[in-house]
This record gives sequence, structure tokens and C-alpha cells, in this order.
Amino acid sequence: MRRSFAILLISMLTAPGAVAQVSAAPETFTGVYRNEHANGRPETVTISDGKSFIELTEEDYRAGGYRPAYERLPARFVRRIPVRKPTPADQD
Repeated sequence: MRRSFAILLISMLTAPGAVAQVSAAPETFTGVYRNEHANGRPETVTISDGKSFIELTEEDYRAGGYRPAYERLPARFVRRIPVRKPTPADQD
């Protein structure tokens, strides 16, 4: 039992774009901000009860009836800058 749970937990943490399926009461949790995602991944919303944070998809947030409305949440945009390979000084 422990081994299967550990494997499930590891696969959730290492899978790209993995979101844990958690039930959170809309009365307790409120939206903090929404996250923009690219490459076809769904947009997500981070919710909190003041002690813990949970990441939900936009659809789950809307269906769950959380407050404030999705459109009123502040957006968090994360842009990644491509890494350039350093060139040796003699090849400048």
C-alpha cells in the first residue's frame, strides 16, 4: 500500500503540468491568482484557505463556485527567456 501511494505521489510530482485532484470547499478556499499557461496546457487558478495552497484548472474553479469570479482574479504571467550557450572567448 505504501509503495503504490509513493509511486503515485512521485508520478504526480514529476509529470509535467500535473495537477492534484483535491476537493476544496468554496466556503473555505478563495482564489488568489490565475496562471497563464502556454503550449496547449490549461490555465490554472491558485486557491488558498490561509494555510495551504491548491492549484485547480480554470474549469474546476468555475464549476466549484469559488470566489472571486475568475475574470476578477489578478493574473500571473511567467515568461521564460531562452538560455544562450556561452561562447568561448577565442570565438567571439
